[in-house]
Parts: sequence; C-alpha cells; structure tokens
Amino acid sequence: MPKTVGGLMFAMLLCFLCTISFGQEQQKDGRYYESEARKAYEAKDYPLFLSNMRRAAELRPNHPRLMYSLATAYSLNGQTKEALRWLSKTAAMGLVFSPGDDPNFASIKSDVEFLSIRKRFEENRAPMVKSVEAFTVHEKGLIPESVAYDPKSQTFYVSSVYKRKILAVNKAGDVKEFSSSADGLWSVMGMKVDPLRRVLWITTTAHPQMTNFNAEDSGKSAIFKYDLRTNQLAGKFQPSDSAKTHWFGDLAINADGDVFASDSVNPSIYMIRHDTNQLQTFIEGGPFVSPQGLDFTPDQKHLFLADYSKGLFLIDVASKEIKSVAGDFTLLGIDGLYNYKGSLVAVQNGVNPQRLVRLFLSKSLDRVERFETLEANNPVFDEPTLGVLVENDFYFVANSQWGAIDKDGKLAPPDKLKDPTILRLRL
Repeated sequence: MPKTVGGLMFAMLLCFLCTISFGQEQQKDGRYYESEARKAYEAKDYPLFLSNMRRAAELRPNHPRLMYSLATAYSLNGQTKEALRWLSKTAAMGLVFSPGDDPNFASIKSDVEFLSIRKRFEENRAPMVKSVEAFTVHEKGLIPESVAYDPKSQTFYVSSVYKRKILAVNKAGDVKEFSSSADGLWSVMGMKVDPLRRVLWITTTAHPQMTNFNAEDSGKSAIFKYDLRTNQLAGKFQPSDSAKTHWFGDLAINADGDVFASDSVNPSIYMIRHDTNQLQTFIEGGPFVSPQGLDFTPDQKHLFLADYSKGLFLIDVASKEIKSVAGDFTLLGIDGLYNYKGSLVAVQNGVNPQRLVRLFLSKSLDRVERFETLEANNPVFDEPTLGVLVENDFYFVANSQWGAIDKDGKLAPPDKLKDPTILRLRL
C-alpha cells in the first residue's frame, strides 16, 4: 500500500491508474496519451481516440485496461479484426472484463469470435481454489496487511493496519498482542523474520486510515526491529529526509542480515546494513512509480522488485543496474513477491480477478517465460495482500479488507466486517 487499482467498467477504464498531477505541463508518457484518448472519446472523435490509445498501449505494454480500451477504440472505428485480437489477448491473460455489456462493442456483439471471447471472459470468473484455511483471527477491524513466521518458536505474526499493532499466533492457535501503538507503531505494513539472528523486522507508516491518526505524523514511515529472544523492541529507523513523504511497504532480508524496504510514495528502496545498523537510501527514483514486494534471487546477486504501476524489475545489487522484466503477461498490480525454487510467487491484487500467480523466468532473469495462476476468485478474497513461505507452503492474508476504511479513516460497522483469515497454499 498505497496501491491504486483501475476500475473494470469502461468509464473507469479510461481513468488514470494513479491520479497524478504533472504540473502545468504533462509528460507525454502512457498516462498522457490515455488522458488525450479519454478526451477524444468524450468528444466522439474516434479516429483520434484510436491513435492516442495505440500510443498509450505501446508505451505501457500488457496493461489490461489499455488493452481493453484499445479494443474498444478499434471497434468504434470499424476495425473488427483488431478489436477481436486485442480482446482475445486480454482474455488469454485470465482477466475479467464484460465486453458483452459494453455498448462500444454493439457493432460486433453477434460476431462468432466475439461470442467465443465473451465466453472466455466468463470462464475467467470461475473460482480456482487450492488453498485451505490456516487460521482465523477473531478480531474484526484488524485490517491485516502481512503475516510473518518464526520457525524457531513456530509462531506466526499478523500485522494490523487500522489498529496499529502486531499479533502473535502460536502453534496451538492462541493469539496474543505482541506489540502495539505504545511502542510507537503506526499502521504495520510488511514484516519479515530473520531466523538466523532471531529478529522480526517490520515497516510502519502513518496515514489517515488508522486509529488515532495524528495529522502531524502524516507521511512519516519507519522500520522497527524486534528481538525475538526477548520479544522486545530493539531499534527504530526513520529516513533522514523527513521533509519528504514516505510509505515503507514490504521488506526483504539477505543472507548477511541486510534489510531492504520499498517506499511506494517516494519511489525508492531503503536499506539497513548489518555492519552499520543505519538506514540509508539504496535506490531512489529511476523508473519506479509505486514499489511494492521485493525478494532476492537464490544467489542474492539480484533483487526483484514489483512496481504496482509499472511491472517487474530486476536490480543488480552490486552495480544497482535496473532492468525491466518482460513477458507476454500482465505484471502490473503485484503486491507481495516471493522467490520460490527459482520462480516467483506473486500476490496480484491489482487486476480482476485478484489472484496468486507463479512466474517462471528465463536464464537471464529478464523475461517471464511462463505464467501460472495458482489461485483466483476465491470467495474468501477481499484484497489478498502479503504472505510468507514456510518450506513448500505459502501462507497469506486472504481478506485484508482495506476497503472497509474510508478516506477519512472511518471503519465500516461490525456487520460489514469479517474475521481476518490466513490461507495456506501448497506449492
């Protein structure tokens, strides 16, 4: 978080993925051309709508919303073959759209191929459920974001966005409070256990969607360190550039004990070196818009980073060279990211359907060669978020319920909330 998810009906499809002010001049990137396309569509200038959508899709390839909108533009310009081609590509990604209910496809709604594609979209709505319930925390309004695991004590840790605390769940299923706002916690975001050093690392961020929010803390973020041998807070780390707005999200830890954290608002990666015990900037700016999950390659020489708005990146840890990871699949909307036996397990909650996927990479690591959906359309899902690998099982937050908090920080009434559920998926 924060994560921005595009809508699924056409009126929403033509809105920005992220609402960004470009000042007096707009950069001519994909968002610029999409904005121009929207204006042309509203003016019923369909040739101009098409030319702008083509440019937007070129600049942001494999973007579901842009692919669907491009199909729409071709349809409105009477180019049936291209409209069907782009709809087919979108359906092949396992995504859900409703072209049959879209008046922009009225001219081709009886086409045999269109009916076949429409059926594929409907099939993409079918539940694919392979996980089982690991445990449920009977506390509505928790709004959990992440789960971590300590193999030594066989304890799971569950973070709370709204209630600003961390819960510990032992192997018997007993739940107790591990840390709270009394320790200085804001919303608890990512969490990772360093089992060798018996440390729990967490990120925490202040924002209006948490209880007892103080406006003076807005934009503050930190990394906390807990000693699992004593269960005590052992350190707090905040960025020195306090004038900037931050939102630390997820974490990754290398074999040396260095901690890397993504900042999704001031797009960057921060790190705490084990030998200096100080927070410093690892990478700032660059191609990133909204960095989320991150994890290392098995040899720890490279770091994968999921950018919610721009896809997957490969970072050389030594040189800090950044490469975009290509593929014929949409790699947008990825939240949690985990290296598993040379592949990547990802929680992709920024597309419809929300799903868990597995990405199989080329030897050069710069291309996804195969994409496998592990789970989708699970009725339990209400924005699945982060998880943890425990041997061959993936445990993850299935129903974070971020949507239960409005922009002013008001929580939905109890009858609209559900107990947080952690699911286990055998890989």
